[in-house]
Amino acid sequence: MTKESTTPLVKNDDGSLIILFPKSVYSLDAVKKASYKFTDSCSFLINEQNTAYEVLCKPTADIPSKALDELVNSFCNEVLDQDLRERIASETHAVRSLILAQAFSKTSLLEG
Repeated sequence: MTKESTTPLVKNDDGSLIILFPKSVYSLDAVKKASYKFTDSCSFLINEQNTAYEVLCKPTADIPSKALDELVNSFCNEVLDQDLRERIASETHAVRSLILAQAFSKTSLLEG
């Protein structure tokens, strides 16, 4: 795939799949983390395009079509999960740091 496509999933004749994840929605780290989680059943190659991450997913064994569809759905859900985990961690960083500081402090950090 040399030019960007709006199709989020392309099935190739060799059994591999190309899945596009828009950069405006997902982070590269989320795509990488999800890919790593699925390396027991697929090999991955991630290419950065102008507006999307192009993920080439090649199953490591022959997988029936229905099972492959389920694998792709699970992978896409995992990318979403990883992206949301990153965003939540970023948004709650200050609160988590304060809770940890309070927990390990000999005095209260919240009393004036």
